[in-house]
Amino acid sequence: MAEAAVGFVAGKLGNLLSQEAINLYGVRGEMEWLQRELGRMQCFLKDADAKKNKGDDERVKHWVTEMRDLAFDAEDAIDTFMYYKLRRKHPGSMGFMKRFVFIFHELVSRHKVHVDVEGIKTKLQELSRSREVYGISNIGETIGITSQSRSQNVIPILPQLSDDIDMVGFDDEKKKIVHELVDINNANRSVISIVGMGGLGKTTLAKSIYNDLEIKRSFDIFAWVIISQQYTILEILKEILSKKSETSPEDTIQTLSIKVIEKLKKGKYLVVLDDVWKEDAWTEFLKVFPDVNNGSRVIITTRFTNVAKIANPTTKPHELRCLDEKESQELFLRKVFRRQDIETCCPINLVECAHQLVERCGGLPLALVVLGGLLSTKPQTKDAWKKVIENMKGPFVEGGEKCLEILSLSYNDLPYYLKSCFLFFGCFKEDEEIPAKTIIRLWSAEDFLPKKNGKTMEEFGFNYMEELAQRCLIQVTKERYDDSAKYCRIHDLLRDMCILEAKENRFLEIYQNDTADCAARRLIIFNEIETLNYSNSKLRGLFYSHGDIFNPPDFKALNGQLGRFKLLRVLCLRVKGISKFPSEIKSLIHLRYLHTTNIKKVPSWIGHLCNLQTFILHCLDFEKISDSLWTIGNLRHVQLPRSLADPNMGNNVPKNLQTLEGVNAGSWIGNALPKLTNLCELSINKVSNDQADALSSSLHKLGRLASFSIRGIEIPTDIITAFSNQHCLKKLDLCGSLNPKQLPHNDVFPQQLVELYLEHSKLEQDPMATLGKLPCLKYLQLGCDAYIGKQMICSATGFPQLLSLEFSCLNELEEWKIEEKAMSCLKSLWISRCGRLKMIPEGLKECAT
Repeated sequence: MAEAAVGFVAGKLGNLLSQEAINLYGVRGEMEWLQRELGRMQCFLKDADAKKNKGDDERVKHWVTEMRDLAFDAEDAIDTFMYYKLRRKHPGSMGFMKRFVFIFHELVSRHKVHVDVEGIKTKLQELSRSREVYGISNIGETIGITSQSRSQNVIPILPQLSDDIDMVGFDDEKKKIVHELVDINNANRSVISIVGMGGLGKTTLAKSIYNDLEIKRSFDIFAWVIISQQYTILEILKEILSKKSETSPEDTIQTLSIKVIEKLKKGKYLVVLDDVWKEDAWTEFLKVFPDVNNGSRVIITTRFTNVAKIANPTTKPHELRCLDEKESQELFLRKVFRRQDIETCCPINLVECAHQLVERCGGLPLALVVLGGLLSTKPQTKDAWKKVIENMKGPFVEGGEKCLEILSLSYNDLPYYLKSCFLFFGCFKEDEEIPAKTIIRLWSAEDFLPKKNGKTMEEFGFNYMEELAQRCLIQVTKERYDDSAKYCRIHDLLRDMCILEAKENRFLEIYQNDTADCAARRLIIFNEIETLNYSNSKLRGLFYSHGDIFNPPDFKALNGQLGRFKLLRVLCLRVKGISKFPSEIKSLIHLRYLHTTNIKKVPSWIGHLCNLQTFILHCLDFEKISDSLWTIGNLRHVQLPRSLADPNMGNNVPKNLQTLEGVNAGSWIGNALPKLTNLCELSINKVSNDQADALSSSLHKLGRLASFSIRGIEIPTDIITAFSNQHCLKKLDLCGSLNPKQLPHNDVFPQQLVELYLEHSKLEQDPMATLGKLPCLKYLQLGCDAYIGKQMICSATGFPQLLSLEFSCLNELEEWKIEEKAMSCLKSLWISRCGRLKMIPEGLKECAT
């Protein structure tokens, strides 16, 4: 982590030195010396970190800690310098006295920068001299080695989205549980518990059962909810209901409980409660699981046998064991040698090393998976594998703490540029499904991502995500239209290790009981608090949110305090009790990422946030966007509410903009949209015939557009014809009546389209004849009144790549035919509220095989 901090600060100094404005403070010489010396010291940090991680010498550990803190001090000096430089450019609406006071503070800060840099220089010289005393050598790691040069040696492979590939040794247990679930002799609602310590594979086994074909055929209603240590009853009830149409913001626990009971009474249900920690959790949710003698079932996964016994006192829980030697070897080799024959993949000269590594994992699946992911990045040589063995602290024994040693081994092996990225996962709640683009934008805001070799920071971000997934440190749970990660999560044991490392390295602190380490660079607040008691003015990230987006914490704890954090880069406020922007935000000139809720208007001073890259706003009754938002040259991603978001850009166009979501159609489509040539994702509401020509013309100039969403009462098909020139477009969402009431010819659609969503299209002609010819289509959703005909035919060999198909509210559909070899790759089918559909087509049997 010290290596990451030093490398980051050295790079930041390089960017700063390229700006002539640094001469204002007369510190160019000191900054150049500091950059050179930090570059030299980074050459020694990998050796020092290795010695520290082995626990060889507490003095070395202390040296590394001092080096990291010194890098933080240097970063603080740089950012303080830049703060006053930027405030000079954006003084805002200061009166004479305020401007006078500001100039006085600026003069004081000039002197302070000189003093700080001199102090850092002295300290760095002392650390350099002491390096030889501690036996820290230069092993050739230089500042010039970038993520690009490292990642070229690694073929990024996303792990399989199905957990079946990781399920080794539980086949017999799975058969027993499936038999219990489908047992027709037991009509009572019954509870089946899977028990085992963390990392043993409880969730993997439960997912394999949940997705089993026999299970899917045996139940009518399915729900999967994650309980974990911190949960709210309201949130879990909403998860069981799953669809937004079944809930409303006004719902209470009582009203939701009634809705859940009514839903589950409609058929034979299977509900999985994953990761239950407390007996109280089961006794609370038991009330909403009706027993109507139809063979309904509940599966519980837990680490605690007392929870299992409370849930079902009469049946012995399924207690998972550690894997035996053969099973462990198989799982380990699957992860090291992906998609290869397990019997022959391991070279003979590595068999003994593999045996030693597997033995130390003690049969714990998570340890085997993570260690296998680590070895998959290493050369297949005996020396490379022996180094990993030597770095392991001793034989593995059962227990979560020992597992953390193996997990830490994979963390310590990360290249420095990935360590900070991995630690950012500690900012999210346990078992939270994290949007990949959210965490990549956060990495970008923190300057963790480079921009070089013609690649964008976002492209580097997805590469980093893939590398973490390949090392099995995160799990990709859903892919995007371009096969990159869409959602990911981190195992709770890995999250525990992540938070421990993050706290030790002052990377982040989770605020608990009104106390926190005031030296941490990022503060995470998950629970509602009365008053924020935190004095670190050098804070870089502040996250204040709750797991339940419908019941966020109150803003009053932060009222009037945000202005203290002058160097803040990331501010995430998912809160209630706030209807307008707190004025102190305008002084946060370093801010790169701003996510907030319930704000009705974007104020004019938003333009002062000249470094802002990502702006996300959620509000049900949004009223106005200030034109000054579009003057921010660094702006890359904007997500706004759908209500009254009309972007009057005028001549001020943020040319770096890549994402624009939630805006209404208007004159800007003809004037400003053609200039946004870097747009990759675009979502426009309230489209009408008035904008058809302007939108069609503008689309021809957006050559990088990959995702496009249009919503309106009527959508002219002239707009669709403009898609034929979109060579990057892979995701398309059309919500509104198409005129005329049929799809244009197949050739008009972009041939590389992967995802397509149609809703309220009111098509009178069967769309399957056209859509079935799209060669790359993998995900298709026909929503409410997308098609109003009575018959639908999927022609022979049609939909060659389709993986997922969803029908919802096709109220007139009566007959659906699937001809031979159509949809041969289909894995997921969802049909909802198609009341007149007489039967499921016979052709689906071939799809299932």
